[in-house]
Amino acid sequence: MRPEAGYLLLLCGLAGCTVGPDYREPAASVPDRWQADLQAADALRPVERESLKDWWKRFGDTRLNRLMDLALTGNLDLKMALARVGQARAERRGTRAELFPKVDVAADAQRNVNPFPGFAPGLKFNLFELGFDALWEIDLFGRQQRRLEAASAELDAATEDYAQALVTLSADLARGYIDYRSLQNQLRITRANLEAQRHTLKLTEKLFNEGVGTRHDVVRARAQTEGTEARLPALEAQLIAAQRQLELLLGKPPGALAAELEAPAAVPVAQGRDILASPAETIGRRPDIRIAERRLAAATAMQGAATAELFPKVSLSAFLGLRNTDIESLFKSAAFSYGTAANFMQPLLNFGRIRAGIDLAEAKQQEAYLAYEKAVLDALRETETAMTRYLKEEVRRQTLALSTADLRESLRLAQRRYTEGVASFLDVLDAQRDLYAADIELARSEAEASTNLIAVYKALGGGANAAPPHNPEGT
Repeated sequence: MRPEAGYLLLLCGLAGCTVGPDYREPAASVPDRWQADLQAADALRPVERESLKDWWKRFGDTRLNRLMDLALTGNLDLKMALARVGQARAERRGTRAELFPKVDVAADAQRNVNPFPGFAPGLKFNLFELGFDALWEIDLFGRQQRRLEAASAELDAATEDYAQALVTLSADLARGYIDYRSLQNQLRITRANLEAQRHTLKLTEKLFNEGVGTRHDVVRARAQTEGTEARLPALEAQLIAAQRQLELLLGKPPGALAAELEAPAAVPVAQGRDILASPAETIGRRPDIRIAERRLAAATAMQGAATAELFPKVSLSAFLGLRNTDIESLFKSAAFSYGTAANFMQPLLNFGRIRAGIDLAEAKQQEAYLAYEKAVLDALRETETAMTRYLKEEVRRQTLALSTADLRESLRLAQRRYTEGVASFLDVLDAQRDLYAADIELARSEAEASTNLIAVYKALGGGANAAPPHNPEGT
């Protein structure tokens, strides 16, 4: 074997070496159980990973399901996240290509004067070249390999970022839809209450004209009616704003959902029994945790790439083609030429640039590790808070439902006592006002309970594996 070949094999063997720390996935420190006061824990069941894929279907609302299908294909944030995956994939391909030789087609024409000092000082000649140039930097100490590791981790992070966009979109859309239906419900209650108050106003005016009632009763009834009517514009404005937000999430212009959402519907309610998961399972399912972990892996790999800058760089170059001083003879067999060369470069004096790069990489790795720890704590906090709020709101909603039923009966009794002349008209107005406030509060609590359940599914990483439908427009 020729010595050059032996040197080449030796360099290829050394190319497998890598410097810098090898990445080890950190073990997240999580508690064994949740700290939330799970009073209904006996009624709750563990949630399955597959059921989290399309958790919104548990609400049993076909309109919500259709809107979700449209959002999965039209949401602009989702499309941008997918574009970032394509960018990361292209960057990884480019980084991987650095491990292989670079080959270019070379064409050159030179005019040389006095190429050899002391010989024929006035000699002039031409040199023409046509062929292939190859250059290969041998990755002796793993600089390019570490950069490839970092690019692969960034690609994984971009993929998880797309999954996180799915989680956020599904939660935001379901929450926006519930807000819209809740506002519709509040408008319905307010208009029905206004109609009842107008009826009461007409009755008091009739009694006053007949000399049975008082002018004070008429003024109070009119004031209460006007106060209820004044609430309508604000609710209508909020309803329009909720519709615009839904249209934005679907990637549609204002007004596109007017016909879709025109028909009133009840606030969707789901049974929140299957929401239990251990802290460790929750951490493992959340895309934002995986994003932080992958970015930590990328930062660790870049530490190795920065450290490799301390070591020599060896590159091989070669030429294969045609060379001749006469362009007319360039394509003759005698013009065939080849050549090889090896380059060795060792950093000597760089005024601390390499060491500063290493320090920077280490600082970024430390920041990435702290970001991972913070992401874990944020996930635990979010899940604990969401579970507590959902369970507490369920208790509050049930209590409000009982209170509303009692106030409705109280109004019926007050109206009967007033017509019998036993009670004053003030009792009727107070009962109407209390019932209206209770109805509105119950409607808000129903929406809040559903919204809090959505927050639980979001905290568990629900929707991360959702897939866009093939033909959402036809559903």
